[in-house]
Amino acid sequence: PAGSTRRRSTQTALHRMVTGLCQMLAPMLAFTADEAWEFVVGRGVESVHESVWKPLGFVVPDAEREAWGKLLEVREQCLPAIEAARQAKTLGKALEARLQVTLPAATADRLRPFARELQELLNVSQLDIHSADQALDAPLKCEVFRAEGSKCERCWHWETGVGARAEHPDLCPRCVEAVTPA
Repeated sequence: PAGSTRRRSTQTALHRMVTGLCQMLAPMLAFTADEAWEFVVGRGVESVHESVWKPLGFVVPDAEREAWGKLLEVREQCLPAIEAARQAKTLGKALEARLQVTLPAATADRLRPFARELQELLNVSQLDIHSADQALDAPLKCEVFRAEGSKCERCWHWETGVGARAEHPDLCPRCVEAVTPA
C-alpha cells in the first residue's frame, strides 16, 4: 500500500542509495552521474557536483543489532537443514518449505518480533518460532516440512490464503493488498 511503513522505508533506503551512488560515481563518470542525478527526487541542487556529501548517520540500537546478529546465526544453522530437505527431494525449492525453529525461551521471545525478517532471510514460505522448555544453552532445533496451502503466482510463496479473494484467485492476501488500488 502507498502509505505503508514498509514501502516508505524501502523508498527511503533506495533514495539514500541512489543519492550516495551518484555522488560516489561523479568524479569518475561525470556526465553519467549528472544525467542520473536529474532523476533523483528532492535533490536540492541542479548538479551532482554541487551536492554536499552528508554522513549517513545510521544509528542502530544495541538491542536491534544483537537481534540481527542472532537472526543471522539462526539462518546459518537452518540453511543446512533446508538444503538436506531439498537433497532428500522433500522440497524442490526453499520457498516450498515450512520451518519450525525451536529456541531457548528467552531467545525465542526476543526473535518473535523479527519473524518476518527471519522468514525472508531463510527464503521460506512459512516459519514457526517455538520456545524450548530446556536450559538456556539448549541447541537450536530446525525442522523442515512442506509448506501448507497453494503457491501464489505473484510472489511464489506458499500460503493457505491463496485464492481467498474471488477477483484474484491465484494471489495470497499480501499480494492482493499490493495490487489492489487504495
